Amino acid sequence: MDKHTTLMARNPRAVHRNLADGTGAVLLHLDSGAYHGINPTGELIWELLATEMTFDELLEQLRQRLEGTPTNLDEEITAFLMDLEHRDLLRFSP
Repeated sequence: MDKHTTLMARNPRAVHRNLADGTGAVLLHLDSGAYHGINPTGELIWELLATEMTFDELLEQLRQRLEGTPTNLDEEITAFLMDLEHRDLLRFSP
């Protein structure tokens, strides 16, 4: 994945619901029926990916919205995005 040019977008066959207690959200893959829990940062990422964007754009949005981001934020976000792709919840396009 080229972090500067590859676009990311939600899989349209995935839906989400926020948890009532504010601790994150649940993603449901409509084809597999599998549920996937995400924390509040994952929920923010999911909301931001309502619009296609590159990794760099996503990272910038996160840094603007989150306080005290760790120095390895890009590595943590990369791992999260790759997990979403592995579960067919996220799509990459050149």
